[in-house]
Amino acid sequence: MISVIMSVYNAEQYLKEALDSVINQTYKNFEFIIINDCSKDGSLAILKKYEQENRNIKLINNLDNLGLTRNLNLALSIAQGKYIARMDADDISEPTRFEKQKQFLELHEDVDIIGSFSKNINEFGEVLGTRTTPVNHMEIISVLPKLCPMSHPTVMFRKSSLEKLCYYNVKYTTSQDYDMWFRAASAGLKFHNIPEYLLKYRMDGKYVGRKTFKFRWNDFKLRLEGYHKMKLPFYKYSYALIPLALGIIPSSMYGLLKTLDPR
Repeated sequence: MISVIMSVYNAEQYLKEALDSVINQTYKNFEFIIINDCSKDGSLAILKKYEQENRNIKLINNLDNLGLTRNLNLALSIAQGKYIARMDADDISEPTRFEKQKQFLELHEDVDIIGSFSKNINEFGEVLGTRTTPVNHMEIISVLPKLCPMSHPTVMFRKSSLEKLCYYNVKYTTSQDYDMWFRAASAGLKFHNIPEYLLKYRMDGKYVGRKTFKFRWNDFKLRLEGYHKMKLPFYKYSYALIPLALGIIPSSMYGLLKTLDPR
C-alpha cells in the first residue's frame, strides 16, 4: 500500500485540482493523509467534502499552525503504507504516477527514493517549461552539492528508509527536502528519477516572492551541514554560495538564470 501525505495551508485556489489528481490515480490501493494547518480560507470546507466522499482520505485538522516540516513528520508517524508519496496542495500528479513509481520500487529493491521529471505550470495550468533531473544514482549524487537533484513533490520513498533518517529535520522549515537528500546520501540510501513527466509543478506569480533572503540563508546553512555529512573536499563548499547569489540578483533576471539551470 501507498501512503500519500499532503500539508495544506490556504490552498483553496488549486486544492481541488491537486486532490482530484490523487483520487483519480490508476493505482487505487492508497491512503491519503491530509493535514490542514489552520487554513484561513476555504481549504477546510473543501477537504471535509472530499473526506466525506472518499473513504481513503484521513483528514487531520491542526489546532495550531505547525508548518510544513512538522506536518510531514506527523503524517509519516501515522502512515501505514510501505511506500510514501509526497504531494503538494497546488500541484497536479499525472494519473499513472503512483502506478509507475510503485512498480519501479518493486522491481528495484536497492532504490530507496524515486522521483520523476515534471512540467512547470502557471496559475492557469498552462505549461511554462519542463523540469528535468539527473536520472541515475551516481548522477544525482554528483549534482547534489550544487543543485537539488530531486523534485520534492514528485518523490516516493520506502517508509523503512525514511525511518533510518528519523524523517524530516524539524530545524529546517524550508528546503527540508534538500536537507533530507544530504542525510540520505550520507547514510548510503540510493536515489533514482524516472525520466517521465509525472507531475505538474505550480509556479504562479507568488513563486519567486517565496524565495526570501531567509529562505536563501537557510539553504546556505543546510548545504554546509550536508557537505560536512558527505565529507566533501573543502573547495566544494563554495557551492553553498549559490543560493545567496541568487538572492541578491534582480527578480527580472531570475527567469533568465532558470533557463541556465541544467535540471
